[in-house]
Amino acid sequence: MPHINELILLARPVQATDTLIIEAPEGTRRLAATAFKGETGTQGLQGERGLTGLQGVQGLTGDQGPPGTASGIRETATVTTGIIANLNWETGTFSMATSFELLQVVLSSAARIRLYNSAANRDADVGRSVFQAPTQGMGLILDINAVTVLSQTLDPHAHGSNMEAVPSDRIYYTVTNNGAPAAITVAFTFLRKEH
Repeated sequence: MPHINELILLARPVQATDTLIIEAPEGTRRLAATAFKGETGTQGLQGERGLTGLQGVQGLTGDQGPPGTASGIRETATVTTGIIANLNWETGTFSMATSFELLQVVLSSAARIRLYNSAANRDADVGRSVFQAPTQGMGLILDINAVTVLSQTLDPHAHGSNMEAVPSDRIYYTVTNNGAPAAITVAFTFLRKEH
């Protein structure tokens, strides 16, 4: 550090920015701030945390989403016919779902089961032989001719819908008996795709 007598005399008035001013008989001297800079002190304590700001106003409620369709739960629908003679059939309708995915069909005895998307399509196809291919666009959802294997797991699954002008959960069927006269029960395991 320079001796006080070695400091340069100020040739101007003292200013607020001057760090250290020494008045001596021969004049005013200014020390540079760096001449007295000591070591860095320890860090002070952290200040207290400020108050939490006010919560904003709640936004508007969003639009309601469309109603759900698929239930994701396996369900069972059943058809039981009256007594049908061998190689005769019964037509009808039963409640399942407006749209569905069919997983399994189980029959109580040997029979042919057909499902359709409308009454008109079912009736137009009623006399078709099991050995004859259906007409394209006939609305045929399923055609199983069970003689010995009465439990049919569908792979791939059959998908179907009611395609009437006013859709409902009604599905149209034809059951043909392949054995002795009997009332035939058919159980369908399905996933509901549309209510």
